[in-house]
Amino acid sequence: MHKLPGVLLKTRSLLAALLLLPCSLAWATDSPWALEQDEGNIQIYTRPVAGSPFLEVKATALIHAPIAHVAAVMGDGEGCSEWRAMCKSSEVLGTATDTERTIYMVLDMPWPVSDRDMVIHSVIDIDRANKTVSVQLEPASSEYPEKDYVRATTAGQYQIKALGEELSELTYIMHADLGGNLSADIINPRVTSSTYEDIKRLQVLAEQ
Repeated sequence: MHKLPGVLLKTRSLLAALLLLPCSLAWATDSPWALEQDEGNIQIYTRPVAGSPFLEVKATALIHAPIAHVAAVMGDGEGCSEWRAMCKSSEVLGTATDTERTIYMVLDMPWPVSDRDMVIHSVIDIDRANKTVSVQLEPASSEYPEKDYVRATTAGQYQIKALGEELSELTYIMHADLGGNLSADIINPRVTSSTYEDIKRLQVLAEQ
C-alpha cells in the first residue's frame, strides 16, 4: 500500500530535506525539555532558549508507515505540504547540490497577526547504516529580499528513523522567531497545540 516506484523513492527521500537535521539532534542549550502533551503516539516538549522570548518545541512520533512514505508526505519545498496548517505558499529558490537547497515560505498567520515569510537553508543527510533520514534547517534571510511580509526566522531539524518495514520514528525540533512586534505571550501558549496538530496530520496522512 505504501510502496513507491524506485525513482520516486529516491526523490522522496531527498524531499525530507525540507525540514530535517543531521543525525545529532542536540542544540547548544542546557535547558531540559518539559513534556507538554502525550497522546496518540505523539509527544510534545518545550523548553526556553537563551536570548529568545520564544519557546523551542520538540515532537516525537511513531508512524506506521515506511520511512520513504513518511518523507514523501513531508514534501519537498515546492508547494505547501498538506500537513502544514500555517503554510500559505512554498517554493525552492535554488538547489546547491542534491542534498542542499534554499526554500522560501510564506506563513498564513491568524488575524490580527500579519502574514510572515521566511527563507530556509536545508541540508539533508541519509544514513543507510542507521536507517535514518535527517535534515538541518537554518535561516537564510539574506538570500531573498524582504518585500510584502514581516520576515521570520527559523532553525530546526527533523529526523526519520526506520524501526521496521512499516514503522518509522519522527523526531522534530524547531525554534522560530516570528519577527515584528509580536509578543511571545501570544505564540508560546499555542506552540504545543499547533505543533501537535501538524504532527498528527502528518501521522494520519502517512498512515493512509
